[in-house]
Amino acid sequence: MSKAFLALWNDFPTTMREEYDTWHTFEHVPERLTPPGIRAARRYAAFGAACDRYFTVYELDDTAALEHPDYLDLMRRPTPWSSKMRQHFSNVLRIPAECVASGGRGMGTHVLVQAYSVDRSHAGGSSTKLGLVLQDLVSTGRMLSYRIGLAEPNQKYEVFAQKPQSDTDMLNVVVLAESSSRGTLEDVRPAITMAAKDRLQPQASLRDGLFELLVSFHDGEAPASRSQILASETMRSRFTEASCGKRHPTRKTGSYQPLKQ
Repeated sequence: MSKAFLALWNDFPTTMREEYDTWHTFEHVPERLTPPGIRAARRYAAFGAACDRYFTVYELDDTAALEHPDYLDLMRRPTPWSSKMRQHFSNVLRIPAECVASGGRGMGTHVLVQAYSVDRSHAGGSSTKLGLVLQDLVSTGRMLSYRIGLAEPNQKYEVFAQKPQSDTDMLNVVVLAESSSRGTLEDVRPAITMAAKDRLQPQASLRDGLFELLVSFHDGEAPASRSQILASETMRSRFTEASCGKRHPTRKTGSYQPLKQ
């Protein structure tokens, strides 16, 4: 398992599900795997009636990978398709985290993801204690693997505005528990939630969701340059503004212009 990861939550209109899946699979994630230090990505979903909820996790060498000029260029100069899709994101939360506890092995078809705001004075120690509980669940065959990450609140993000966390004496704790069975995760979810609240004593719960794995990528599958990834006009032309759902305001950014080789 990597030393760090980037956890991303977002909602997207159900009416645009096919376009989101195509854009995210063939353009967005391959772009994100081109900067140094970003090793792999997985997209999960919990489908809804009006909005689909997505969780994406990126494997990082360290969180400094998110400050590399190549990564910043991806955020600041989105492709035309990315600019269009950004208008429809909602309920966005982005947490780059350093892994402090992990166990088990394998990648499951389902993941339980929880994020909490925890007093920084005991966040590290309590996360280790929570890891022992999760390790017991792995040892009894009720989960495949788990990870716990720590993160500073209010980390800079240029693409979407996020609700600020006012108390800087807190850290964010992200818990990922994987299983090959949705039913098994549903069974252990109350125990994980109880253990998290008992050990972490969180001030607030930021996210709590169970997601199904849709697709997995690793950096060896991505071209070396983003200029080799730009989706074809044929692919993008399948989707028109007539099929879009309600727009959500977002921060304006520059547009992507392919660099001359």
